[in-house]
Amino acid sequence: MVAKRILVLCGWKIYPTQTGGHLRTACIAQALARLGHEVTIYSLAGRQGDYGWQPSPLVHAIEPRLSEVTHRGYGIGLLQAIGRRLGWPRVWQYYLLDRGWIPQSLRRAIADADIVISDLPYCPPVKTPSKGPGSDPRWYLISHNLEHRLLAQGSPHEAKWAAWMQAREAEAPSRYDAILACAQEDLAFFKDQPRRAGTEIVLVPNGIDPRLYRRDEDERKRLRAQWGLSDEDYLIVFSGSRFQPNLEALVYLQAFSKQHADFLAAERIHFLVLGSMRDQASREGALIFTGRVAATPPYFAAADAALNPIVRGSGSNVKLFEYLAAHLPILSTGFGVRGTSLRPDRDYLACERGELKAQLLRLKQEKTKAAWQEFAAAVWERHQASCDMEEIMRRAFALLPHGQSRQAPE
Repeated sequence: MVAKRILVLCGWKIYPTQTGGHLRTACIAQALARLGHEVTIYSLAGRQGDYGWQPSPLVHAIEPRLSEVTHRGYGIGLLQAIGRRLGWPRVWQYYLLDRGWIPQSLRRAIADADIVISDLPYCPPVKTPSKGPGSDPRWYLISHNLEHRLLAQGSPHEAKWAAWMQAREAEAPSRYDAILACAQEDLAFFKDQPRRAGTEIVLVPNGIDPRLYRRDEDERKRLRAQWGLSDEDYLIVFSGSRFQPNLEALVYLQAFSKQHADFLAAERIHFLVLGSMRDQASREGALIFTGRVAATPPYFAAADAALNPIVRGSGSNVKLFEYLAAHLPILSTGFGVRGTSLRPDRDYLACERGELKAQLLRLKQEKTKAAWQEFAAAVWERHQASCDMEEIMRRAFALLPHGQSRQAPE
């Protein structure tokens, strides 16, 4: 295999990863770098602490053959901040890129690339001067889900853009050389659309880097001591960002914790709400909120089991693959395991709304913590090949067009 220069074009900063979306993009980029390619993530906007007096791009070396360049221009940064504050989708970003209104540093990065991978439909192929017939880079699209379905389920600001996004996703097979679909849902959608000759649509399900989730006993003890938990306490992690289906699941979990406060106290069961569903660290009865954290993997070591109470959304949940890699027994709704081959009882405890109390008792009574950890390790062994992103991308990349594009993106 000939090593390629690959540019991953993102609308936001990826590292350090804070959401499932960040993690999917990061794991795909890492996998490509570990397969021998030179990979650069170009992020159009940084985070609040990245902006200072000098708007020059911020370059961060992640690991061998992988780096992230973060554009720190004030104009794009201000638009990003305003959009987030108002809860708007990044439609403005699409129009900037689609019209070729891009930083010179991005223009140079595209010119140097053999392959450009757009992260989400908000980053369309960029119109740049062609270097000649057959010399333009291939353009791929990373699909995280069907964005138009997520927008339709979101806030009023988001829902009004659902039809617009559906049109953008419908035209994607005619604009890209390849689409990396997340799940059968978006794979089927893209395959049903008109596509230009040679465009490949391949399944690249969510996966992770399992090396990040190796259990650290010292970290486990430190975190549990910080929260006042002993070995007799059961800590069940629910990980997620401020994504609407996560927030709705959190409301359910809060109501459950209040209704069954005596039960949870008697059984010494606690829930670790990991990530930005709550801005700051806090406690609320049986709920322990971490708030935003620099990285989520260390916190999985503190948990005894994992919960995915999601009942709507699109694509598949990255959190589920993190739970698997962390060797945690999983309680999940049937919807929560979509996009996987996990089977109830054999691989996870089926836990629909209304069944949580019974399944928590099952978790405590059916096996010891050590036995559940052995159970989870066996589940990981069965499913590792479909969860390790490096293995997923090794198979998928062989199916993708690698040569120079036959024509510039339209």
